[in-house]
Amino acid sequence: MFTVTKTTQDAYTAYVLADTGAGTTATVVPEKGGMVTSFTKNGDEYSWLREPNFSQPERPRCAMPVLFPMCGRAPQDANTFGGKSYPMIIHGIVHSMPWQVVETGETDGASVTVRVTDNAETRESYPFAFSVTIRYVLRGGELRFEQTYENTGSTDMPFSFGFHPYFRVSDVRNLEWDIKAGLTADPDTGRDTPFEGVDFPYDDEQTTRYYKGVQSPMRFTDKELGHTVTVKFDGNFKNAVLWSQCPLGFVCMEPWNGFPGSLTTPEHETLAPGNALSAVMSIEI
Repeated sequence: MFTVTKTTQDAYTAYVLADTGAGTTATVVPEKGGMVTSFTKNGDEYSWLREPNFSQPERPRCAMPVLFPMCGRAPQDANTFGGKSYPMIIHGIVHSMPWQVVETGETDGASVTVRVTDNAETRESYPFAFSVTIRYVLRGGELRFEQTYENTGSTDMPFSFGFHPYFRVSDVRNLEWDIKAGLTADPDTGRDTPFEGVDFPYDDEQTTRYYKGVQSPMRFTDKELGHTVTVKFDGNFKNAVLWSQCPLGFVCMEPWNGFPGSLTTPEHETLAPGNALSAVMSIEI
């Protein structure tokens, strides 16, 4: 049985998707960047929240933020469009915007569809008219992210997109990885090397790994918690990032369409006016 329940999480309105037969739930908070904030199975939490970050009106550094129109940082935290420089914080702009609920459903799964569009404030960082729609669908142990990116303006729109899910783990040293990629990358130096497996050591501050030519699915198993998390994605997602502030008990396994700085290079998507791009990503627990 699929259900969608409207409730609250801190000061925000939340939508809890449930598959009662599978014992799974997923919580979506439209006002907090349109993102998933909880994913449970039999009451066991797989997502990771950071407080007071979540409850405050700031960029979310927890749960499952949406990245658009950029993944990572721009050089000097700015992009140039039409010869003019526009400041942009890390991972774009929609992760810090309130989204609107379009509809909910309980037929092919428990679902909620959310949408965000440009406004005067977004055009100070990104001078394009856009609409981003995500339909979250929970069925069994899988949560699908069915996405549509639209150019609603009158000029070509450059963009990239991705997701930044934080997963609760016992310790990154307890993780077994199943990831296949073409290259291990270093965006700071521009040096790419052949992928030879995941090397993800514990660091007292943080560990980051960038990969290009990633194959679906990506997976890790936490030998202590007994959790297995699988991230699946279509061909729009070409890259991936693993990141953790290791002492805090989370790891991010992130499918990306773009790469840091990609809006300043040819390595981004471009939509003509009136066109749209659809993409699918899912997380299975």
